[in-house]
Amino acid sequence: MSLQETKNGLYAYYTKYEIKRALKYYVPTHCQNIAPTLENNPDNQFAFVTRQLLIPFFINRNIKDSMYRDKFYIILAEAGMGKTTFMLNLYTKYAEKLADTDYQIKIFPLSFPNAMEQVEKIPKAERPNTILLLDAFDEDSDAIKAHQKRLHYILQKVADFKEVVFTCRTQFFPREEEESGETGLLKFKYKENTYQFRKLYLSPFNEEDIKTYLKKNYSFLNILKRKKAEKIVLHSPNLMVRPMLLRYIDDLIKSRDNYSSTYQIYTELIAKWIEREVQRRGTNKEKYRRDLYKFSREVAIDMYTHRKRRGGFVITDDELKVLAEQNNVDLGTLELKTRALLHMNTLHQCTFAHKSILEYFLVTEAFYNLQFAKQLDLSDLEQGEQLRKEMFFEKAKSLFGRYKTYDSGKSKDFVNIKPAELEKIKHAALLKIDAHDVQVLRTFKSLGLLQINDIQIDVDQLDQFLYQNHLDLSAKGLTQISDLQFLTNLEKLDLSNNQITDLTPLKNLKRLKQLNLYSNKVKDISILSELSNLEEVNIQENPIDPHTSGNVSGSYAEVAL
Repeated sequence: MSLQETKNGLYAYYTKYEIKRALKYYVPTHCQNIAPTLENNPDNQFAFVTRQLLIPFFINRNIKDSMYRDKFYIILAEAGMGKTTFMLNLYTKYAEKLADTDYQIKIFPLSFPNAMEQVEKIPKAERPNTILLLDAFDEDSDAIKAHQKRLHYILQKVADFKEVVFTCRTQFFPREEEESGETGLLKFKYKENTYQFRKLYLSPFNEEDIKTYLKKNYSFLNILKRKKAEKIVLHSPNLMVRPMLLRYIDDLIKSRDNYSSTYQIYTELIAKWIEREVQRRGTNKEKYRRDLYKFSREVAIDMYTHRKRRGGFVITDDELKVLAEQNNVDLGTLELKTRALLHMNTLHQCTFAHKSILEYFLVTEAFYNLQFAKQLDLSDLEQGEQLRKEMFFEKAKSLFGRYKTYDSGKSKDFVNIKPAELEKIKHAALLKIDAHDVQVLRTFKSLGLLQINDIQIDVDQLDQFLYQNHLDLSAKGLTQISDLQFLTNLEKLDLSNNQITDLTPLKNLKRLKQLNLYSNKVKDISILSELSNLEEVNIQENPIDPHTSGNVSGSYAEVAL
């Protein structure tokens, strides 16, 4: 097989843009035999004890000599660390070395439903002279369900190949398998079979790698941009170790000087992509901005919901068109390459440029949509839990008020909160609050007092308020309840024995089932007719105007709660 024919083998699964970029901006991948657990601190020397270049490790060996070659290799790394970029470059280097020999190289991303079918079509006579690259084992739909069973099946099918190299995310395997007790090996058992891999971890980028990457991206004529990019990256640990995020550095340098979390970075990347698309529109730009974000979010949800049926986080061309039409998005004008977040492959399937972008949309949707949150399994998502924690921290910083921690009596604005303080907060005082703020408050494990303007909710009431959607404000001397108007999650509310006259703030509490208004100064209860889920109400000892109760009479039971 000629070199050109071998390179053409990439186009079945990867776009020309992906291949071009992976090869042009490639910074030689280093590996290590110890997991870089301190990935946000790439200067940690212990993790780099055995750091070495990875591609030479594979290709600088005599391919005919099997004595010093392992059969199976597995390359482990976290999201965005360049597993696929490495595989594309390894494939290309092998293709150059094996050109005009009896050997060949094949690559298949296991995230594609038909990948193993294509592997099995390789003639048996060719397999002993074929090196096989299998990318993204952790995105194989059957591996997600039962990794040992799936790996056993794959290894049975590829046992006659010359050499097989897998990539997979770190910690996809149980700890006892990944850390087998012998450095550099991954072992697992399936029934009576025992399998062994030579195990290597991708090293995070260090400062020199980053400078090399940025030099490739910014020529001498763009030296000022390069300097700004270097400054941002070196002050943003989450950018520093993940090559995938560096790919979008041109977008990031336009907005701010540093990024403290991956969640911030994805928020910026998505906003920049949408803005580029919006600026290509002549009219109705604001509406299109909303429509495109909603479309992208719904694509992510659809990919997640149907991942098992489709065999991965993909959506077909036809199914994508349906969502586009529903959201007034013209796929004919949508950019699905270069710096786009959505890519279309040669199988007419759409994927996100990286799975972690899809995860961002899913985690964000779960925050605002409690029904979706109940069905979202974070164990299916590589960065899901980390993104969720970072998102909640960002939301905590946006709370409108102040806090105190149990180890400091000093009151501070939430905008200045530190991650380590989230679980130390004992007192939160907010000027306003909504249902989503309640979700953030749940992360404050030491919270004992919540104050919403003049309303105080102490430790005895907090659990019911935060987790059961019940709030008891009886005998608090309240004259107005405007602070409650955004608590749309409330299902049970006790306002008895106060001095309340106006119920208008309750009109948005559509989930309210039980309401106690005993002994207040309410005259007009007509607003209660808008609360369709209201089942029980106590309006005794109120000067009710009979003309305001006609439309609501009989719509609920008037009982003492």
